[in-house]
Amino acid sequence: MRLKQIVFAHVETWRPYTACYVGLVGLAGAALTDPHASTLRLLCAWAVPTVGWLAGLYGGDYFDRKLDATAKPHRPIPSGRMRAGTALAMLIGLTAAGGVIGLAVNWRTIGLVLIALLLGIAYSAFFKGRGLAGNAVRGLISAFACLFGAMTVADLPPVTVLPLAAAFWLHDTGSNLVGALRDVDGDRAGGYETLPVRRGMAVGARVATSAILVAYLFAVLQVVVSTEVTAAAFVVFALAVVTAMAAIVPLWTDEVTRLRAYRAHTVLVIERVLLAGAFVTLGFGFAVGIPVTALALCCASVSQRVLRARHELTGEERAETVGADTVLAFVDSQVAELAARPAGLRALTGWERLIEVRLSEPDLVIVLSTAGGTVRRLTGVEPELPRLTITTTGAVFAAIFLHGTSNPRRAYLTRALRMQAPPRDMMLLNQLFNEFRGHTGRVTTAPREPLPTGELPERVVISDTTLRDGEQMPGVAFSPAQKLDLARQLVALGIPLIEVGFPVVSEEESAAIRAIVDADLDAVIQVIARPADADVDAALHAGAHSVAVFIGTSESHLRHKLRIDVDELKRRVDRAVRRVKAAGRQAVFAAEDATRTDPDVLVAVYDAAAEAGADALGLADTAGVAQPWTMRELVEKVGASCPLPLAVHCHNDLGLATANSLAGLLGGASGVQCSVLGIGERAGNAPLEQVVMALEAAMGHSTGLELPLLEPLARHVAGLIGGRVPPYAPVVGAHAFVHESGLHVDGISRDPSTYEPYSPELVGRQRQIVLGKHSGRSAVVAVAAECGLTVDTADVDAVLAEIKRGSVDTDRVAELLTHARGSGAGQLWPVRGCPG
Repeated sequence: MRLKQIVFAHVETWRPYTACYVGLVGLAGAALTDPHASTLRLLCAWAVPTVGWLAGLYGGDYFDRKLDATAKPHRPIPSGRMRAGTALAMLIGLTAAGGVIGLAVNWRTIGLVLIALLLGIAYSAFFKGRGLAGNAVRGLISAFACLFGAMTVADLPPVTVLPLAAAFWLHDTGSNLVGALRDVDGDRAGGYETLPVRRGMAVGARVATSAILVAYLFAVLQVVVSTEVTAAAFVVFALAVVTAMAAIVPLWTDEVTRLRAYRAHTVLVIERVLLAGAFVTLGFGFAVGIPVTALALCCASVSQRVLRARHELTGEERAETVGADTVLAFVDSQVAELAARPAGLRALTGWERLIEVRLSEPDLVIVLSTAGGTVRRLTGVEPELPRLTITTTGAVFAAIFLHGTSNPRRAYLTRALRMQAPPRDMMLLNQLFNEFRGHTGRVTTAPREPLPTGELPERVVISDTTLRDGEQMPGVAFSPAQKLDLARQLVALGIPLIEVGFPVVSEEESAAIRAIVDADLDAVIQVIARPADADVDAALHAGAHSVAVFIGTSESHLRHKLRIDVDELKRRVDRAVRRVKAAGRQAVFAAEDATRTDPDVLVAVYDAAAEAGADALGLADTAGVAQPWTMRELVEKVGASCPLPLAVHCHNDLGLATANSLAGLLGGASGVQCSVLGIGERAGNAPLEQVVMALEAAMGHSTGLELPLLEPLARHVAGLIGGRVPPYAPVVGAHAFVHESGLHVDGISRDPSTYEPYSPELVGRQRQIVLGKHSGRSAVVAVAAECGLTVDTADVDAVLAEIKRGSVDTDRVAELLTHARGSGAGQLWPVRGCPG
């Protein structure tokens, strides 16, 4: 299976539907120069441009990896299915092979090979994002392929083939620009200033079609200067002209959309094979030209159908676009329906935002206002409110809201829908999306395309359960004042969702929760409830914005604890979620003991929750028994059928809570729940500070949190539970950035990254050096420097010897260092050198 994946990754990189064309271009140049050349030379005229083209595709995999992996996941390359080193090695190897063959055939071709290589690298590394210049540079490579073909059968290309080289240059400039029309959203997101991004789709289409039309003028000129035009060549050329018109006329006459640009480009892929085949036939005649062209057409057509549609369009984008009137009519009807609800949207109370929905195909901007707890569509003056931006296409909008063939989670994870919003706003936007979707599409049949896994979503929602699950730690009970103060500190840190308690436990618990809600903090306040009327009523009475309905779903819970079957489980979940939604609150369904639940049962219960109107789902490793690989596999499996955002909640019984949390995110979850210092029942939960810094430092994901607040928050919580932060605790422990070992101190004195995964200043800490029996010369020198002393080797050795004997206290070390230079440097501190 692994070998099959590797082979297919290379085939995808080759894109045979383009490689078939460039070989014909080289063969056309040779055919018009000397059709009677040896078979070996003609094979070289085809092979070297093909090899060079493949080298360029591997170069694109290497140089464009970051752009295409983040902004253009639909592209066949680079997909991350091969290592960057492999792509670079293939680039170098194929280029070398092409150069050697070219050198053997005609040493003068080496100049063309080197220029083409430099152009390919320059295109990927620089020109690709520089407007029309990038398209022109890409087109030149095809012109060079034509000239190279001519030079395999002649010392220099004859003047008579220059019109054909110009034709291929202009044609590929235009067709490459049509591809940029298809990729306009990805280029814009990646910061690439292509012509469609800078000047718009219409201008891009006009320039692209004009370039192709001028290319055909040069092609006609090439026909005129040729000695004899055969009937077979004329027929193939005429087919190319007709096919070209079929591709470019819709771009010239109709509204330009990304879907139309994609369709035009698929036609151009076939058309340019015909164009090159016409001149191969012109030079070689019917017996050679027609079979070669037919074979190339077959290869291009089949490979394009297999590979392009697999990557370049999602199911939503393949659907027909909708009109602006249809979209506006739907939005207005849903706004009116929400306004008529007796309970309104109480979870949105106090959330005042302008929501700007930008659609392409049709070109439409919709502005919604959530001020005053109501949703309105604005058509005039807009109030001064924070603005959130959502960008997608009309087809994706229709798939989500009108037809129910997709859902916001799928569109977001596949980047068919993009949001410029912080995590808290994203949660409330998700709730608003679900209200707009109504009953249509709550549960959808998952499209064929798998969701991307193995990479983090653009935003990870980090929620905190210190006040709820953390308080379940034996012997811990927060007072109402402590709860409110801790909630304020979590908000200051930037946590967008805080789980604050279990209201049905007692009236005192409910009152403490109401105090937090009434404080109007900038976070979603969530409580938990079992799927029982009393629990749900208590949760609603507490006033929380969000209610997480939870119940065990594993066979153990169903058979021994709850004594119910799956059907009864689904009925309870359905009733509880509907009660929460009827009250206008955000509803989350959390599956307790999900990691020991049959995945099919888990999906069935999640579907029931989604059908009842849940806004999000939770997956809990309640007993802490998952491993990272099983957690990722489970999230991938249930997430493939899950229409709602998914969050993971991991316990630490086996010390794997942090690893399992990260694995869940890589499996397709978009949220993770933690607690400060990992406090909670039994061995606790995933520690907030560890998950946050693993995301930031190890995975390169910006959480948006105020990282310097992690350590004081940890110390505060440790004080509340009657303990202290263990000195060896990651991120927040006193020893997290302390170094004693001589090897370590020597390393960090040269480069801190040798022994520190991230800078201590990132979390508001400072690096510290301790002198002890493991210390070396570097540690003594570093401490002396902090004392303002310059010491020589003899001084260092003398001080170090006494330190290693273990008989030196801090005052004595200061005395030794001071004596060494006769300077009153003051007291030497054991951790930070000298104070001040």
